[in-house]
Amino acid sequence: MIFVTGGTGYTGRWVVAELLKRQRRVKCLVRKTSDVDDLDHEDVSLVRSNLEAVDNWEGELAGCDAVISVAHIKYAPFVIDACKKHGVSRVVFFSSTWRFSKVKTPVVASLIQAEEAIKASGLDYTLLRPTMIYGPGDDHNISRLREFIKRRPIMPVFGSGEQHVQPVFVSDVARAAVDAVFCNEAIVQAFELAGADALTYNDMLNTLSESMGRFLLKVHVPISVGLVLAILGNRLFSRFPIQEDQVRRMKEDRAFDISEAKKILEFEPLTFHAGLQASTQLTGVPGL
Repeated sequence: MIFVTGGTGYTGRWVVAELLKRQRRVKCLVRKTSDVDDLDHEDVSLVRSNLEAVDNWEGELAGCDAVISVAHIKYAPFVIDACKKHGVSRVVFFSSTWRFSKVKTPVVASLIQAEEAIKASGLDYTLLRPTMIYGPGDDHNISRLREFIKRRPIMPVFGSGEQHVQPVFVSDVARAAVDAVFCNEAIVQAFELAGADALTYNDMLNTLSESMGRFLLKVHVPISVGLVLAILGNRLFSRFPIQEDQVRRMKEDRAFDISEAKKILEFEPLTFHAGLQASTQLTGVPGL
């Protein structure tokens, strides 16, 4: 039995599906308000509680062999305490390559702090740090760019757009998570999970728009102008779509070495182009 947190999230649903594909029984911690239609399976049992309410769910760890915590890593202390109390030592935690950002924000600080807590926990942990996860449906990453391209033929790009990005397909991430939980060599290790190819931000947009059969004109905006827009916009509007840290990160190269994941987890991710094709095959809609 594998205990999963974050099983109703975008990536979490794929992790649960991968476990079921391998004929594993799953116990999912879900909020009382969560949509659990995708978890309707005879080998999935639901535990309805919030992660913070540890007393309500920690007893459900009894009989579980391991935990895959797909929920935000800020909840790691709750998972650590529950696992140590109930003798579950094997845990796979999801972090993010965002923790390597030189743009110091509360989010980056929280990722680093949570990772340090995991490393000091004494558990047989594995840390997974995926890059930008994408796939069919609303992935909250590429899907937002896709919707923008659907509505407009012109897209502003802050900076040159020549910095590298390395999006990773969601099913590749799910497979890596399940492979990790059963891999002894992955214990007390951290792995970056990225796509097979690092491409420039410009090339990523070109590949996406071409997969959709859409023309896209990119208008490059200086980073300094983008920062002014973000700062003023967030002061004037409660839900401004551009954040200052997002603009600053457009200067960063976001390509990562995945050789350790390949070596130990046998991680063989799709290229971005192949991932978009796989999404289209799953949905029947180009670019999805």
